[in-house]
Amino acid sequence: MSTDTYSFPIVILGGGFAGAYCARALRSELQENTSKNVALLADQNAMLFHPMLAEVSGSSISPLHVVNPLRLFCRGSSIFMGSVNDIDLEKKTVKFRSGPFSPPAMLMFEHLVLAIGSIVDVSRVPGMAEHGYLMKTVGDAIRLRSDVLERLEAASIAKEESARRKLLTFVIVGGGYSGVETAGQIWDLLRDVHQFYPRISPKEFRLVLIHSGSYLLPQIGEQLGKYCEVELRNRGIEIRLDTRVNAITAERAILSTGDVIETNTVVTTVGNATHPVVKQLIDRYQLPSERGRLSTEPTMQVKGYENLWSAGDCSAVPQKDGSISPATAQFAMRQGTLLGKNLLAARNNRPLDPFRFKTLGEMAALGHRNAVGKILGFKVSGLLGWLMWRATYLFKLPGLEQKAKVFFEWNLELLFPRDISLLNVKMTEVLGHAHLEKGDPVYHIGDPSFSFYLIEKGHVQIDDNCGSVRTLGPGEHFGERELLHDTKRQFDAIAIEPTTLIALDKMTFEALTKNSLTLGYYLNRSSVHYLNKEERKAIVDQSSPSLRQKRVEDFMHRDPVVLRGTDSILSAMKAFKKAHDPFLPVVDEENRCKGWLRLDLAFDWLHQGKVRLEHAVSQLRILPCLRINRGDSVERALLEFAQNPDRALIVVNEDGQLVGVLPLLDLILADAEQREVLIAP
Repeated sequence: MSTDTYSFPIVILGGGFAGAYCARALRSELQENTSKNVALLADQNAMLFHPMLAEVSGSSISPLHVVNPLRLFCRGSSIFMGSVNDIDLEKKTVKFRSGPFSPPAMLMFEHLVLAIGSIVDVSRVPGMAEHGYLMKTVGDAIRLRSDVLERLEAASIAKEESARRKLLTFVIVGGGYSGVETAGQIWDLLRDVHQFYPRISPKEFRLVLIHSGSYLLPQIGEQLGKYCEVELRNRGIEIRLDTRVNAITAERAILSTGDVIETNTVVTTVGNATHPVVKQLIDRYQLPSERGRLSTEPTMQVKGYENLWSAGDCSAVPQKDGSISPATAQFAMRQGTLLGKNLLAARNNRPLDPFRFKTLGEMAALGHRNAVGKILGFKVSGLLGWLMWRATYLFKLPGLEQKAKVFFEWNLELLFPRDISLLNVKMTEVLGHAHLEKGDPVYHIGDPSFSFYLIEKGHVQIDDNCGSVRTLGPGEHFGERELLHDTKRQFDAIAIEPTTLIALDKMTFEALTKNSLTLGYYLNRSSVHYLNKEERKAIVDQSSPSLRQKRVEDFMHRDPVVLRGTDSILSAMKAFKKAHDPFLPVVDEENRCKGWLRLDLAFDWLHQGKVRLEHAVSQLRILPCLRINRGDSVERALLEFAQNPDRALIVVNEDGQLVGVLPLLDLILADAEQREVLIAP
């Protein structure tokens, strides 16, 4: 497929505050030549005013009122929407793709501006990728608002106390601006709309704000942070300081203190990480960085480069006192504006201006017409702080049209209740690699079943608390039985060492198993691994008592055909023909079984060219096997068969050496013959 190429003197990556204001500053200088000189590439076509995102989650303002179309805000610049695939600083190219239906494209540049911000690293908290709510985009805020209202609808018809408690408990992780403002807005939403849910008492609402520090809002100082804590506690919000969330499941949040909060809703406002594009550049070109942010000169040129610039959350721009500029909107706006002017100065060989900005202040809304802040060194709080917060952010909100809409919407909120329309907005699942540390749970018995899991690295222990324990490792999977039978989890799944999982959501799993005969057959077979103790016992009880009391050695096949890892695949094929069996045990030098070799797998690998007949058996994939002692009862063997799709067990002696094979078919036929004798006239 051909690549469409566009060439511009200046290319800006990122449509946030830094990138958008940079393009805007260039437009004011270049006037009509902007479209030919400036290109802006972003993964969204609108700039988000992040400080008001919490108000969207609380249904205080419309999500459309906190975004500005880049084609309008950066009028005159050439706007491209797409995701960056590769940046080549030597060839001065940026490769990107705007969507699955468009061809790949490339931007060529003389000067490149990196203003692509940061991402949220949900892998730091096990379970957050699958069950948590983020507060990074408008979609996140809409999803949170919708699901909070959905919890109220579900709680209004739930009679079981434990179910209502989980539905009406909300956990916010992070005591910074986003966390505090989100907590205040969600609490306001719950209090404002409870009148429409007469079967729910306001006393049932529970909101917990968890912060790892000793006081909230560390950005504005301890005094206002403690004031914020007192105000939120007085309103009924629980505050947990010096606490972290270690893991979450579908129905609980597990805290670093050992406490467990039963909840269906956990929101994270922490966990910022380096953008993958920036990380790739740092690693590829050894760019200077500080905690994952690109180190720049005060002029915002990346150190060591004259045509590479950076601003906003992805950059470490030094201030006059040597400290690094904080990753906030007011700094990003001013960095972007100055960067635009410096770009033009560099192209015209004029001196560059260093970034010099002293924060005007910091503010945070607590909800319920209350806010705290520090403006030009003066501390404000309460109603005055709330009025100043609204005035400040209304002034900062880009676009006269957006200002007018938000102003009228805020005033209407004083007269009318918040909108409780439940919009069924389907959001893209935040899934991928989930990292767990030793002891972290994947899920517990009784949790709802949402995902199917593959183990990429590490080990997970599956335990039904009734004596059935399995340890799974890389390449193995779990969670399919409950999804296939639409039940709650019947086992605890706990990481027993640092582990990485890949999760497949329920909808995708069902689509694959229902429409793929091969996958459906395989996963239905493997699901027998997760029969609980009662289910296995019920299967075994169908056999005759006399058979169950006999010994394994009474039925095992002695001196079975075996393979060794050093045997050639050709000799293995001859052994399969001799044994008339589709799978044979593979043993080591001490006659200890390493697993099964399946004939069809050997054929497949030969057919695909992965191996040749002269290669050793050890180069094929050896499947795990179940072992049983020759002195064990047949009942024990039947219990093992009930929880395994294999149709034969390896029989070993006291030293663990292979002494025979026990086929399930022999036990079934022996039981049938026993029953025929019992019912014969």
